[in-house]
Amino acid sequence: MNKIEIIDSGYVSRDDAAFPTLAILNNGEIVCAYTAKGKGPDALGGTDWSKSSDQGASWTYGGVILSRKEVPVSVNSLRLSITSDGTLLAYGSRDKIKGKGDSRNFGEDTNEPVLCRSRDDGVTWSEPEILPNHLSRVYEISNPIIDAGNNIWLAPAATLSDGDKLGERVVVFRSEDKGKSWPGYSTVFYDPEGKKGFFEQKIMNLGQGRLFAVAWTVIMGDYRDLENHYSFSDDFGLTWLPAKPIGIKGQTLSPLLIGENRFLFLSNRRYGNQGVVVFFARYHHGDWIIEGDSILWDAQSDRSTESEKTKGIEAFDDFAFGLPSAIQLEGNLFLSVHWCREDGVFGIRWTRFKEV
Repeated sequence: MNKIEIIDSGYVSRDDAAFPTLAILNNGEIVCAYTAKGKGPDALGGTDWSKSSDQGASWTYGGVILSRKEVPVSVNSLRLSITSDGTLLAYGSRDKIKGKGDSRNFGEDTNEPVLCRSRDDGVTWSEPEILPNHLSRVYEISNPIIDAGNNIWLAPAATLSDGDKLGERVVVFRSEDKGKSWPGYSTVFYDPEGKKGFFEQKIMNLGQGRLFAVAWTVIMGDYRDLENHYSFSDDFGLTWLPAKPIGIKGQTLSPLLIGENRFLFLSNRRYGNQGVVVFFARYHHGDWIIEGDSILWDAQSDRSTESEKTKGIEAFDDFAFGLPSAIQLEGNLFLSVHWCREDGVFGIRWTRFKEV
């Protein structure tokens, strides 16, 4: 069993939406947060959410988590998670945009990490709380807050300090009182030689103080892809092992633990035959065994690194899909979401699939 069969697929939202994340409520309902009304991946709007009561087959719009503000212009893109006590957390970046706020460039506008909370399954949300922001004037936040246990919450972020050092360091801001204070941080990914950068960090709790992190890894400066790198922590995210390549080369790599030392990964394939790809892999005595891969969503396009005109960061704007992730519904049945542009419209596509 290392291939997939797609059961069905549809949309959570087509409201100019991008950057989805999923969480399962204690009552079994599924919620999805995403940016909306903001030119898709430009994320020039706010963050909305929707809910499903039938394992993702249909979705009901829930409302706004944090809206765009006009004077001065601020936009946001938040990632969703749920804590052990059932609190929903929406964590991400609030960006300050110059002028009318109708455009921006990656890593140029200043932003700050913010957190909103809901204790009633998303019906109401708190005002945003600002997390520490002294490491960089700009952050990339692609992963929700992790409840690591023992009252410890971890808030991941990558530093975008300047155009030549985008993704220089991935950190987790650390709280030991369930987010009441954030007195310090730990470094997850950093290349002391300054040759590698790390984007779209993904960190998950494996239980008993053990955490797993992966990142889209690039050559610093020209931002060409390397193999995705990974790391483990055995002390609730306080310290991390040196980063190593995982054997998969894809932009964004979202992990899901599906068995003892066995993972499902979703990745963007943005060169060659473009699309969202599912990988099955097993971690065994320090090595990764890639068991197989399947196309989850075909972008119906092809891209060549040799023929493309735009390079590095400039090429990011040309991509029309991304940020895939999945949850396990039951047995070998899974629900995934990703953003994509179809028929000229940006939306959040859901797909239910099973391993076969």
